[in-house]
Amino acid sequence: MKIIILHGDDVIGSYDRLAKFIEIAKLRNWETYKIGDGNLTLTEALSSGSLFQKEKLIILENVSLINKITSDWINKEADNLDATLVIYNQGIVDLKLIKSLPKNTKVEEFKLKSYIWNFLDSFYPGNVKNVLLLLNEVVKKDPVEFLFTLLVRHLRDLYWLKIDPKALNYPSWRLSKLKRQASRFSEKVLKSIIADLADADIKSKTSQVDLKDSLDFLIATKLE
Repeated sequence: MKIIILHGDDVIGSYDRLAKFIEIAKLRNWETYKIGDGNLTLTEALSSGSLFQKEKLIILENVSLINKITSDWINKEADNLDATLVIYNQGIVDLKLIKSLPKNTKVEEFKLKSYIWNFLDSFYPGNVKNVLLLLNEVVKKDPVEFLFTLLVRHLRDLYWLKIDPKALNYPSWRLSKLKRQASRFSEKVLKSIIADLADADIKSKTSQVDLKDSLDFLIATKLE
């Protein structure tokens, strides 16, 4: 059995890679299973035989489904299984999980550029000038839609830290960094910004507003 982990903060890059695996599987006429779509568990999908003796691609997007019992079973049965398992995660997979899988597991991490992290980390009240400068730098190199998606996800993480910290399955170093940034916001302000971003997203898709202009306005008014 082949196991491939696709993870990292560049969720668009990792998702494009996942889509490529699915596309290739279809071209090769493989059977594709997405864990969570039906009644099959991960172990059932891996161990079940193909009706037509086809290759199998199994996609798992919920890493929490891999507990100790499952990882032990995979390690024990890996050599006897004829399938390709792609584990996809929006964000960084905990190193403990990676180490719990067979040693020949292939790991592909999709990292964000440092200038994008600089923008995301600088996004907090009282830092308007710096955030606007960094925003202008980023959109010179990357589509504003890409940055917008990352910002929404980042702010949702900060909000979850406010209301339910245990909901985020990130490495401890990442959680510590997010907590420091989240402490600069009130829950009310975060909720308001996320709502404004959702509104801007809808209006930009119906050509009512320019997404970059919306971000400029939001930063100037919400982070003052």
